[in-house]
Amino acid sequence: MRIHFIGTGDAFCSGGSNQTCFYVTAEEYRFLIDCGATSLKALSEHQISTNEIDGIIISHFHGDHYGGLPYILLEAHFIKARTTPLTIIGPPEVAERVTALSDIAYPGVDISKFSYRLEFKEFSEGALTMGPLEVQSFPVIHAAEANPYGVRVQYKEKVLAFSGDSGWTENLYHIERDADLFICECNYFDTEMPYHLSYKKIKEVLPNFSCKEVILNHLGPEMLKNRSRCELPTAHDGLIINI
Repeated sequence: MRIHFIGTGDAFCSGGSNQTCFYVTAEEYRFLIDCGATSLKALSEHQISTNEIDGIIISHFHGDHYGGLPYILLEAHFIKARTTPLTIIGPPEVAERVTALSDIAYPGVDISKFSYRLEFKEFSEGALTMGPLEVQSFPVIHAAEANPYGVRVQYKEKVLAFSGDSGWTENLYHIERDADLFICECNYFDTEMPYHLSYKKIKEVLPNFSCKEVILNHLGPEMLKNRSRCELPTAHDGLIINI
């Protein structure tokens, strides 16, 4: 898999980074993990067409992680005249939440009548399929109203893991286990908060991780200020990693 980091910032685009969005290519299948409000512009800047996206995985229902969906869906219909189906996988109520968000952004536009079919799948205890991918999800600790999850995406023998937004939870061990790459949120450096991770906490639990590589994402102002002190790699917009 080839992971193109389209957006690596927090909700406030701290440091000028776009909100969370990863464009992943698994040979013939291409998908997004999360789709923050800045995603359509960021994808365009990297010359990635919405027609190239086969599926979208949403970790939770905060605007900096799924707020860009209405613009991508509308652009695919009105500008790109898309005809191929688009699969969206996310937490329970994903179809209702995406429809409601689109209704708020563009009242009177019915996404069920677009030029292409939207296929929604909800996270469950078992694995879901999306094209050639196997997607596993695990609840994490974040604002409960946002239905927060972390995910593991497997393509053939490769596994990409993503924490989503989360404070410390033992489920992060299930998410990162033996993954080829674990993208881990790290909003703070020293500050301990219930709904986000700190670099201090990640360093504490790192010896227990079994993933092959960790990269830190979703950096807030405190992390950006202390970035030079980090021993672990940090993501930035435009970064590409192959696993």
